[in-house]
Amino acid sequence: MDRNDSDRRAYRHKRRIRNQIVCWLVLVIMIIILGVAAYIATDLLGKALEKKGTQQPPVAAAASENTASEDEAQDTESTVITAPEPIDEIVEETEPVVDAESEEDPEVAALLDGMSLEQKIDGLLLVSPEAITGVAVATMAGDGTKEALTQFAVGGIVYTAKNVVSGDQFKELVATTKDMYHEVYNRDLLVLIDEEGKYSAIAGKAEEADPQPSAKELAETGNRDNVTESYETIAAYLKTYGVDVDLAPQAAVLTAENSYLGERIFSDDADIAASMTAAAVEGLKNGGVMSCLAAFPGEGGVSADPDNASITTDKSAEELEECEYKPFISGIEAGADMIMVSNIVAANAGSGDASCSLSEEIVTNVLRNELGFEGVVVSAPLDQVACTSSATPGAAALKAFIAGADLIYVRSTVAFNEAREALRGAVEDGTISEELVDTALKRVYTMKLK
Repeated sequence: MDRNDSDRRAYRHKRRIRNQIVCWLVLVIMIIILGVAAYIATDLLGKALEKKGTQQPPVAAAASENTASEDEAQDTESTVITAPEPIDEIVEETEPVVDAESEEDPEVAALLDGMSLEQKIDGLLLVSPEAITGVAVATMAGDGTKEALTQFAVGGIVYTAKNVVSGDQFKELVATTKDMYHEVYNRDLLVLIDEEGKYSAIAGKAEEADPQPSAKELAETGNRDNVTESYETIAAYLKTYGVDVDLAPQAAVLTAENSYLGERIFSDDADIAASMTAAAVEGLKNGGVMSCLAAFPGEGGVSADPDNASITTDKSAEELEECEYKPFISGIEAGADMIMVSNIVAANAGSGDASCSLSEEIVTNVLRNELGFEGVVVSAPLDQVACTSSATPGAAALKAFIAGADLIYVRSTVAFNEAREALRGAVEDGTISEELVDTALKRVYTMKLK
């Protein structure tokens, strides 16, 4: 073998050794890489499982915390605070949270869909039977009533003592009127009356209506259960006559000895008046009749009847809050369905020169926003002297609605016609929107149907 062959063999031998070394190095590197990858994967999987464990339901989480060490509990708490919450995000995407109060009642929506603009405007108005029929005193429902109801789809009718001659007569009057309304519109008419113990439109004239003690007499017993029972009795006979809403109780505090409300006020102590007001609301509710607190912000310091005079209270908002608002707050908490807003002027409390019923500050900012009332707001009669001394019924109706009232109460034919035309004209010229009318009617019909 010559030298060249020997050199070639030596070179091939060295190359094989070098290649083997390279192969081993690559193998070692691959093993290292696979090991690192396995470690990372195991670590990530462990963290994922740990994260899932921290997102268990509250009861399960509480059980695991009871068996964990103190250090482990601290670690878990830290993880819950800092870790993202993918499970919550999925729930938000697939099951959005809906505010139950904001859901539209399909029955209410169907009622509104079937109403013309003119009917919607009429639906904002509470009237006396005389206002739409033109008769001096309505004690029966005949062709004139049916013609009036066919022409005017009013939101409700308020009866007073002059409409009650006897139990049978009043029962027939209400039933016939309701039947006529339902026949025309296929929906129910709201019937209201003011019945407060001794201040009564029905008791004393109807055999089923047991006269009840006055608010003052009930409160003097010191037992709020007596108030509840009394108003349960009132509710029982109101239902007998087809009445849906009692325009009571008087949510007032007696702050003037010569108050025109007299014994219709429970007490001169705001806390007692508040407790008794809530008891009256509970009694009516127990008896299946809706309540209407009268008349915000309280008329216990008023000597003259708003029907006959313009009245101003000098009390500030702070003074009213400390006293007069208390019965309304307790009545709201007890579930009052409606609140009537007074026509007195409360200049120092935000109404300016206007009646409280026409003041957005009083109705929306205070009653709605501050006191949290979500039910139906109704104006006091806009044909009272306390209101007409500063505004015509038409102008007052529009102001009351813009202020936040859902229902406008008028008792005369003139006031009814003016209010009706003013509200319809305001919608047609864009002063108020039809959507705002719908919002008010939704509250009214939701109350009716509940």
